Parts: sequence; structure tokens; C-alpha cells
Amino acid sequence: MNRRQLLAGGAAAALTLTAAAPARAESDEGGLLLGLWRREMGLALAYGQQVHTNPELFGPARRHAGDHAAAIATELAAVGLGTPKPPWTPDDLDVGAHRLATSRPADALANAALVEQDMVDVYKGALLALPDAKIAMTAATILASHAQHFFILDRAAQVT
Repeated sequence: MNRRQLLAGGAAAALTLTAAAPARAESDEGGLLLGLWRREMGLALAYGQQVHTNPELFGPARRHAGDHAAAIATELAAVGLGTPKPPWTPDDLDVGAHRLATSRPADALANAALVEQDMVDVYKGALLALPDAKIAMTAATILASHAQHFFILDRAAQVT
């Protein structure tokens, strides 16, 4: 399966899941989007803390997390919300991103794989709760990106 097929499958799944999901209040959708934005910004910060340990993998992953945050910021604007102040220190991060940001270099790949696996799970749950199909398609595309990162980082962690 190539990337285009994976993304198309994720988008189709998102549409199916959101059609079956119960309607939620817009504040729930906004809160969910704010949470996703914070996680993506935190992940970008965490990868930035570790980029020196594996620039070939962590550099692109950091850029992608920033791109994901920008896409979610667009969706936040679509539901009438702005973006909050980004996290600036590892202490501002969720548990997985904090663990990655503060990893010893020898543990960074394994911790990156774990946080990417967690992001896949977070986006799977988000797809069930997002009532707007266009926003769900954005989330499905981001989910596919995190699945790719998990696959690559998990393999790299097993090799080292």
C-alpha cells in the first residue's frame, strides 16, 4: 500500500466514522481541536529537543508536527476559535511528549515510536468525535502521517 492509498483509506474511514458518530456540541469539537493542537505543538517541541540525536528522522517529524498544528489551527479558526499560547518547555507537555523531550539519546527512538503510537490512538478517538466531515478528513490525514512515523521509528528503534 502506498501513501496515497493509505491517506484515501483514512479519509474514507473518517467519513464513515463521523457519519455514525453522535452529534456533539461545537464546544466539544473546539475543545477536541484545541487538545489536538496542543499535542502537535508539544510533539514539535519534543522532537526539537531530540533532533540532534537523529536529525534524519526527528527533523522531518518535527516539521510534520508543526504542519499538523498549522492544519489544526485552520480548523480551529473554522469553528470560531483562536490558537492558545504554545508550550515552551518540556514541563508544559503531555506525558509522552515529555518523555521524548527528556529522553537519553539511547532511548529517544523508542520513546518517539511510543509517542507516535499514542498519537495514532488519539486521532482514532478524535475521528469518532468530530462531527464535521471536512475537519475529520484533516484529522484522518494527520492520523496517517503519525502511523507512518510510528512504523518508521519503531523499525529504527528495533534496529538500534
